[in-house]
Amino acid sequence: MKVIKGVVLAALIAAPLAGFAQDEAAGTNKLWKSNIALGATYKNGNSEKSLFTLNLRADRFGEHHDVINTLYAEYGKTGSPTAPKEQTEGQVRAQSEYRHKFGDSKLFGGVFGEARNDAIKQIRVRAKIGPVVGYYFIDKDDMKLDATFGINYVYERTAADGEDTYGEYRAAVNYLWNITEKSDFYFNIEYSADVEKVDIRNSGLLVTGARSSLYKDLAMFIELRDEYDNNPSPGTKHNDETILAGLSYAF
Repeated sequence: MKVIKGVVLAALIAAPLAGFAQDEAAGTNKLWKSNIALGATYKNGNSEKSLFTLNLRADRFGEHHDVINTLYAEYGKTGSPTAPKEQTEGQVRAQSEYRHKFGDSKLFGGVFGEARNDAIKQIRVRAKIGPVVGYYFIDKDDMKLDATFGINYVYERTAADGEDTYGEYRAAVNYLWNITEKSDFYFNIEYSADVEKVDIRNSGLLVTGARSSLYKDLAMFIELRDEYDNNPSPGTKHNDETILAGLSYAF
């Protein structure tokens, strides 16, 4: 664990400073691309259900370094005409990744961080941070495909087990295709596992979807999210799938 902490600290200090300094020296000025997506579901009759979701993304792809930020939040309740509604969805997951490209190669290194709260799975806080290395198989303005691997230091506090810290492997594949100026498709999948308990404590996340413009910066989106936990909290399942549809706004 001390080795993992040392690697994480060194990466946090060195990677961002090197990348931003190089871009400033080159005089590059890439703009941020951001969008926010909102979804809502409501059902009333034999059963009563409401679900609200928020997706926020902010990316900056530069000549020497990239920054990728995402925030996902959901809140929902389910009940019936004869029973009060109970909370059945409720989580917030924020991820941020800095990437420094090594010269003219497609190889990059950087730092990954995540913070998560999940009321249903009794995760009060799960925070991750660590170095990553990766490779761009495709790195074009209209299409990007990359794979990353890293080791994270994880701090976790749950209602069932209290506080815990451990090291974690994380591997991810990300694909983005800007089909036209007004539509795109994305696919992201990741797998993580405790370095000492790979078979017991591991999880995965798949996010895929598409957006199509309706009017200027306003677009319609549909998205599939599948979260897997090999060691779920009591009363919860291994897989948690959600299909979302709604409106997004680019700014």
